[in-house]
Amino acid sequence: MFPKSPFLRNPLVESQILRRNPNQIDEVMGWLCRPPTVTSYRINTLQTTVSAFKQKLQQILHERYTQTPMVYEIPFIPEVLCISPLPVNIPDFKQKQTEIQREVIVDSSCGAALLRGAHLYAPGVLAMEAGTKIDEKVLVYADLAGKCKQGTNTRYESLHKLYLGIGIVRMQRHQIFGPPASNALEPLKGTAVEMIETISGVPAIGDLSCKEALLQNLPSILCVRVLQPRPGERVLDMCAAPGNKTTHIAELMGDVGEIIAIDKVAKKIRAMQEKIENQGLHSIKAYHFDASKAFDETKDMEETEKLGKPPFGACTFDKILLDAPCSALGNRPLLAGPRNMCSQMLDSYPKVQRKLFSAAVPLLKRDGVLVYSTCTVTEQENECMVAWVLGKFPQIQLTSATPRVGGCGLEHTGLNELERGYVQRFGHDMTEFAGRYIDTVGFFIAKFTKI
Repeated sequence: MFPKSPFLRNPLVESQILRRNPNQIDEVMGWLCRPPTVTSYRINTLQTTVSAFKQKLQQILHERYTQTPMVYEIPFIPEVLCISPLPVNIPDFKQKQTEIQREVIVDSSCGAALLRGAHLYAPGVLAMEAGTKIDEKVLVYADLAGKCKQGTNTRYESLHKLYLGIGIVRMQRHQIFGPPASNALEPLKGTAVEMIETISGVPAIGDLSCKEALLQNLPSILCVRVLQPRPGERVLDMCAAPGNKTTHIAELMGDVGEIIAIDKVAKKIRAMQEKIENQGLHSIKAYHFDASKAFDETKDMEETEKLGKPPFGACTFDKILLDAPCSALGNRPLLAGPRNMCSQMLDSYPKVQRKLFSAAVPLLKRDGVLVYSTCTVTEQENECMVAWVLGKFPQIQLTSATPRVGGCGLEHTGLNELERGYVQRFGHDMTEFAGRYIDTVGFFIAKFTKI
């Protein structure tokens, strides 16, 4: 059903991802192509209660499905609600494929979003057959080869299109592909196809993010729990955009303390500042700045106490979150590998990550905590990076990243058995929790303490 690997056309990149554990490569590649089955929301407990948003979710699911998916909590991450997948009936899908006449085609990245529960918005439509009517049921496919031209009005035939599911048409062809109005200032918006079921079983309810809750991958929520920010602390979020983890830090601190969020992309910081203002958070200050230059050894203790704008002096922060720029190869499903990904690009990420660590370590106070996370699965950016940090900075020690949901680190990566047990890797060997398998994205978390 799904591809065997996102990198069928780029085996050199595939071979680099787990070069020290090649026996796992086939299983990991197949896993990356399949969508996670767990949908998770982080509840903003400064705005609402978990029980109130749970009731809202259950009502939406009850109205949409006769067999209502379960909404459940995770005790040691009390601000999280998870939605279980629907059962997938493959014979039923095959029968419907013969009954429904028309098709809609999307690209692989849009297809990945649909498999995670999104609806199909107008900009994501590549092809819609002529004569398709409003409220008509259509079959939705992803073009994995990237050959379908936008605006195609005939049946797109290809050996490399993946069946995603069934949707109901909400916009006609001329609304999607017609010439833009002369006074149009913004790109076309709106739901073109409302998905009703997909082969992933993930409930198609769209993104219900609001002030009260945020659709967010479970490991991304967990890494802030591992950081354990407390009211009154001084916290640095080094690569903060889009700000989801930053706002989570503020929520866990009760919006009491000092949180500095920096990112080198000015546009992202502006969007982040809007998010902070909309949520009414006062403890966060966001700056456009290169995090690799955040440490300034010339700043004295008095300047450090006043904080101010970056760069900062030594021993400024109680907690630091380094959610580093990475190859992002854990963002399942990867129906087709990133077209611009190459060996040189994969090799470039660890260099950036080392620079960020070199700035982060001196900024951390004694007994302070630094949490490192990535949304990728490569050894070089995960376990091998932790091994490099332990060898480079004797004042830093690895501690257990708790609470634990993910698995242990990989072998043959420079970490001993104890150290591999301290980190968390979210991979193809799903974690069982309370009788349920936590099938989520690829992610990595490591926790360090300064001694």
